Amino acid sequence: MAKQTGYVKATGTVDGDTNFYYDQLWGYLVRMLPGVDSKRFWKDPAFEGSRRSAQRFGTGNIMSSIIYRFVPTKRRYRHLFIQVRTIAIVGLKQGMAKGDVFTALYSFLSEQKRISLNLEQFMLLLASFEKELEARLKEPKKEKVKKVKNRLDITVTAPLTAEDTEYFQLYMEDYDWKIKFEGDFPSDYQVPIFLLKHAV
Repeated sequence: MAKQTGYVKATGTVDGDTNFYYDQLWGYLVRMLPGVDSKRFWKDPAFEGSRRSAQRFGTGNIMSSIIYRFVPTKRRYRHLFIQVRTIAIVGLKQGMAKGDVFTALYSFLSEQKRISLNLEQFMLLLASFEKELEARLKEPKKEKVKKVKNRLDITVTAPLTAEDTEYFQLYMEDYDWKIKFEGDFPSDYQVPIFLLKHAV
């Protein structure tokens, strides 16, 4: 992390990954935000385990939602779906067949006296559960458009130089930014007019 020096300080994020912030101990700092972009996550071999885990989570979530429909509303409680999803994910991680995972979910809900299906009804519906799961897994996923954060709050504690003023005028148009002037300024100091629309 780099320290912000000078009389112009900023807080906020620009270009999606450059973060300006204030730390009580260290003052004003700037850093690149940690994390991996989605293209690298889905292509890089280093993330193979994470991709498998994400796939199990997605499949377990869908399986849980399919069988959870048969739990009457009055028999649901706050953490029941989370328990059902956890059982599904653990079963998939252990390499169980999808039909066996559905059976384990049914057994759990049946033992808890939460599901409205009896065993015979469940066995009749099991094939349709598996078909629905396959269909939902094949649904095209919507491409998430990541919003690039371009918001800055700028604090100026001394008069701006001509170079600073030129920079604000020419290079800040892509960002949503606000500026405030704090501290002692000469009585004859004039804030450049174009900055007034950004002043707080």
